[in-house]
Amino acid sequence: MKPIRVGVIGLGMVAQIMHLHYLQDLDDFEIAAICDVSRKTLDYVGCCFGVSARYTDAAEMIRREKLDAVFILTFLHSDITKEAAQAGMHIFCEKPVAFSVKECDEMIRAVDRSGIVFMVGYMKRFDDGYLSGLEHFKAMKKSGDVRMIHVHDACFRNDLALKTMYQIRTFDDISKKLMVETENMIQKRLTEALGSAPKFVKQAYRMLLETGSHDITVLRGAFGDPEKILHTEIWPEGNWFSSTLDYGGNVRCLFDIARTARNWGDEHITAYGMTRTASVVFPIPFHRNAPTIVKLTGMDGDATAEQVIIPSYAESFRNELKHFADCVRKKKTPLTSIAEGRKDTELMTKIIKKHKA
Repeated sequence: MKPIRVGVIGLGMVAQIMHLHYLQDLDDFEIAAICDVSRKTLDYVGCCFGVSARYTDAAEMIRREKLDAVFILTFLHSDITKEAAQAGMHIFCEKPVAFSVKECDEMIRAVDRSGIVFMVGYMKRFDDGYLSGLEHFKAMKKSGDVRMIHVHDACFRNDLALKTMYQIRTFDDISKKLMVETENMIQKRLTEALGSAPKFVKQAYRMLLETGSHDITVLRGAFGDPEKILHTEIWPEGNWFSSTLDYGGNVRCLFDIARTARNWGDEHITAYGMTRTASVVFPIPFHRNAPTIVKLTGMDGDATAEQVIIPSYAESFRNELKHFADCVRKKKTPLTSIAEGRKDTELMTKIIKKHKA
């Protein structure tokens, strides 16, 4: 079977650690072209992965190369999505899919017109540990035993681990003009989503988009959408917030995110019931093949019984790429479709706007 010819746009940390590595490893793909605004990064990555077709402009790469799909690993996605969709190229897009529901809808129209496959890069939805935990969550929901859900993510900078574990290369050859233009576009998109919100509120929303979107999608994947958001508090620096979500009846979800420690993380989704507790504990995502752990607590007669399960050491980034390849070949809608990305964006916007209310 012929490999899927892909062009990779954006050669930063996640590309260098994960996506390029597994694209090269899997027989499903061929890295046909790469693109980055940094010429030095482009040449470094091109040499490492043996890719000679190198571009500093995504539109030019899409126009000139005969590609089956593009990987959009930048932070701004809508313009590239429209160009790739018009060219009939399937799209793998890193999270967050967009800054606002309005922007999502613009992208959806382009995708629907072309009939391409569009998949959002939520690797945690393909994590074997998370999928194992889902079975326990489903059993608790079926028996009506869920009372409280807790989604917690103490984000990390992880720069020490990345410097010692991987040879991540960054260069200073990006023009200041382009950097200013990019930041201005990001601020414009944030204003489109939130209106004239204070700076720290926009900072919290940006943190939610950049990191918390993973937590939003695992919450929705396990328990669906909440009936409403009851409360959101944002610390003045915008680096910590908590929200209470109503899941109907007596069930509430406490959702909290913080940007705290430098080199370690603390991330889990836990369901608490009257007879048992089930928790999925995620590792630092850039530590290849680190397992996601399922922790179960219940009763054994009068004794408290605890169980720790390691379902797999398979890498979730690899799992999601295999799913994308299968969807492209069979023209299937991905589990993490653009429609799912829109629902995640809508919920994230509502959570932050609840603070304004």
